[in-house]
Amino acid sequence: MTTERREQKPMILVLLLLATLCLGAHGFQAATASTVRYDTILQAQQQQQQQQPDGTRMDRRSALASVVGAALVLPLLAPLEEAQAAETTLAPITNKVIFDVRISRQDGTFYVRDDLEDTPENKVFYGQLTMGLFGTTVPRTVKEFLTYVDGFNAMDDNPLPSYSRSSFVSLDQSTGLLVGGYIPSLEVTDFGGSTAIKYGGRVLAAPLWFDDQQTERYSHNSKGLLTHRTLDVGPSFGITTRSATELDSTHTVFGQLLLDESSREFLTIVEDLPTYNMERPRGDPRDETALDTVASAVFSSQREIFRSAAKTFGDNRVNKVFPGKLLRRVEVTQVRLA
Repeated sequence: MTTERREQKPMILVLLLLATLCLGAHGFQAATASTVRYDTILQAQQQQQQQQPDGTRMDRRSALASVVGAALVLPLLAPLEEAQAAETTLAPITNKVIFDVRISRQDGTFYVRDDLEDTPENKVFYGQLTMGLFGTTVPRTVKEFLTYVDGFNAMDDNPLPSYSRSSFVSLDQSTGLLVGGYIPSLEVTDFGGSTAIKYGGRVLAAPLWFDDQQTERYSHNSKGLLTHRTLDVGPSFGITTRSATELDSTHTVFGQLLLDESSREFLTIVEDLPTYNMERPRGDPRDETALDTVASAVFSSQREIFRSAAKTFGDNRVNKVFPGKLLRRVEVTQVRLA
């Protein structure tokens, strides 16, 4: 390595540090990539200069400036491209809502622990989900969704139901739909011949989330779409983790996740979480005998009998066990308008 190249190395290292401090991980990664290519570029320029007349040789400072410029510009482009991707939406966004979320360890805890191995199962995830709502094309559904965003007041002894006290409870393995909006103690009930919501000693109106003047319907053909079951009155909603066009006839898309780094990581973790399976364990279907088929049918019948009997005697614990139930706690700790 020549003396001039050794003198230029400290300058590149300083620029790496500045890019990291100012732009975070994106800055470091992009600047590092530029620096790795620095020697290759400089060598190519030196070879080109040796083949040129003395009067046309590129000054070494100019060569260094071009490489330094790339090291500084590339870190700026990475977050810009991500932001542009996040802003690409199916419809105009009228409201943005932020969900602060957390995913527990496999033992269901969130508190700090130093006695566990450093594995994915023993890590607590904290992140944010930014949701864009389509209030122009799906106004009624968006309005009802926002009632569970604006209603919470931590100082109120008897607050209204809110997503700030909700959780994601299941992942449908057949459609990939992540179901959230479960608010403890909230019940859909019958009151005076009409459907109502019972919560905290209050009986609240339960209007249908139905847009009779919806100007456009959207297909569930991509990841990160917000959807609600048509004609349902409860606050539960879903987030698609993959294309699920079979939901088009039963659900209404009313928004989408703005897929930044945090929301992508959240969906990746949730997709890998274990879920409850109510089916009898089975081996390879190719090795299944007629006796195995009969045993599975008997198992399913007995399961339904016991579940029905439990409900008859008022045992509500059976309602807490259902197919696709997430076996880790996925909770919302705070909700706010962006």
